[in-house]
Amino acid sequence: MTDTAAPDALIAGTLCLMSCYAQHPAPAYAVRIAENLARLADATTRSAEFRAVCRRMAKRWTALHAEAQRLSERGVAIPDARVLQ
Repeated sequence: MTDTAAPDALIAGTLCLMSCYAQHPAPAYAVRIAENLARLADATTRSAEFRAVCRRMAKRWTALHAEAQRLSERGVAIPDARVLQ
């Protein structure tokens, strides 16, 4: 993301991925969320407070990714209780 780029699309996409992860905690979602948050933490056009929150969240999502990856490698099934309508 360049310094002049508006992060709205990245923020919206990250929120969507978080929703997907809540329904289906797949490693692919978690790693992308962590990457997006790290990019937002580097966005110098955002406030220092916003960047600090994104930096902390990126670390947390990196840990969530590692846990999801471990479960996936062990063959632990990810429950999917969504109701299709």
